[in-house]
Amino acid sequence: MQQKSTSSLSAVQLAMLVLGALTVVFIWALFVFGDLRQVQSPFGAAVLNDLELILNILMTLVVSGTTLWLVRALKQQQSVLHALQQSEQKNQQLIERLEGEHARSSRAAAIDHLSGLYNRRQFLDIASDALNEQRRNRRLSALLFIDLDRFKSINDSLGHEVGDQLLQAVAGRIQRMLGPEDVAARFGGDEFVVLLADDRTETDMEQWVAGLSKHLSATYQLNGTELNSSPSIGIAICPRDGQTVENLLRCADAAMYSAKKAGRGQYRFFDQSLNLKDVEEFHLEQSFAEALRNREFVLHYQPQVCLDSMEVTGYEALVRWQHPEFGLLFPDRFIPMAENSGFVIPLGMEVLRLACTQIAQWQVDEVPVQAVAVNVSPIQLAQPEFCRQVLEMIGDHGLKPGQLELEITETAMLDTNAVDSLHCLKAAGVKLSLDDFGTGYSGFAHLEAVPVDKLKIDRSLIEKICNSHDDSPIVSSTIILAKRMDLKVVAEGVETREQLVHLKVAGCDIAQGYHLSRPMPPADVPGFLRAFSGAEAVV
Repeated sequence: MQQKSTSSLSAVQLAMLVLGALTVVFIWALFVFGDLRQVQSPFGAAVLNDLELILNILMTLVVSGTTLWLVRALKQQQSVLHALQQSEQKNQQLIERLEGEHARSSRAAAIDHLSGLYNRRQFLDIASDALNEQRRNRRLSALLFIDLDRFKSINDSLGHEVGDQLLQAVAGRIQRMLGPEDVAARFGGDEFVVLLADDRTETDMEQWVAGLSKHLSATYQLNGTELNSSPSIGIAICPRDGQTVENLLRCADAAMYSAKKAGRGQYRFFDQSLNLKDVEEFHLEQSFAEALRNREFVLHYQPQVCLDSMEVTGYEALVRWQHPEFGLLFPDRFIPMAENSGFVIPLGMEVLRLACTQIAQWQVDEVPVQAVAVNVSPIQLAQPEFCRQVLEMIGDHGLKPGQLELEITETAMLDTNAVDSLHCLKAAGVKLSLDDFGTGYSGFAHLEAVPVDKLKIDRSLIEKICNSHDDSPIVSSTIILAKRMDLKVVAEGVETREQLVHLKVAGCDIAQGYHLSRPMPPADVPGFLRAFSGAEAVV
């Protein structure tokens, strides 16, 4: 369209040039014919009159044609300009519509759809700016972390629809109490956060929180059903407890945990005496079920090396929790909690599934892995269906029973159901080893009751070895007695060459520890096998 407009303008310019040129020629011709009349005969004058008439007619036709051409070009230019104006209007409407869509999408990205409050990401941005403004004005701020009591039981017993209605009602009550500078958000689940950013004293803040707690504890009418709930509220004061939103959130979270332990419908200010580690463990326990659903648990594998051939004979699978907030967590952070909360049984099955899946993948990739050892909790081992579940899992992955080894602790030997499971697994061909031997209260007499294949000496005994003549007689005696019972001996926690030499001389079969290799993710195992060349061989 722009090219068409340009051509129209060129035509108009050309028409004007032609018209101007013809006008000049016409005027010049008049002067020429006037001069000729003065010098020509009467017969010549008649001819000149005829020529002048013809010239006038031609000039009239040319001027008329040029004028018509010019009028047409101007009309065409006008239509082009009109089309450009219409196109510009359409483009402006499109731009306004796109800006409106962008504003709506930005708002949708910033708002929690269930509650109508800000979501976590948007709250962090707004709260950070609000805290900076409060500090510039030298005013106190308070960050509240709110968690509803008994929400999980309400959600499970009355259904998610009622649970969602309760969250919406709570959000509405919070929003109605906010001041003009206060900010509220829903972080997910039944967790709400409020930033009090007005000009308040600490006493004013406490009164506001007390009123909020009373307001949220009042009876809810949800679809004709009366429902009672209450909040546990933690309070962190800026700048006393922290200068950033992240620090204030941690402190308010810890205070909320303290309030929840004190009973329902309580609020607590943050205090330095609060144990942040307990708060973290509380949140880990709360997120355990979701972690199992999201498959956040992974396995790392530590090689077990035969001391005679210095070849890798197997691996121990060690579970890790790839937590989205706390990073990679080691077993000592969550195994005791899992045992206390009952999650150790589904966690144990998840570990077995991961191990079987990895063994099957190594078979496909032709990675030479003989066996993988997996730790089993006594609670899990005592389950009546445990043996059947393990054998089904082995069969589902197309494995041989001997490719999986289960490590048990001495506690399992004292449970009748656990011992029955061990005999069932042993009869099916699954390898068994007794882990952490030397730290408990059982001895070799109990070994006759359980069908184990290996004895793993605990690292607390291995770490005392420094290759002197009187090193750890307990280790040497344990190895001798285990050999007489036809058991393989595995030494855990081998961290020095001296320990490796002593264990080989003492007759230990297999070693495992940081001196040989740290636990590694499964993707690193093929590379480790290629690099491992038996450099620790002892002559």
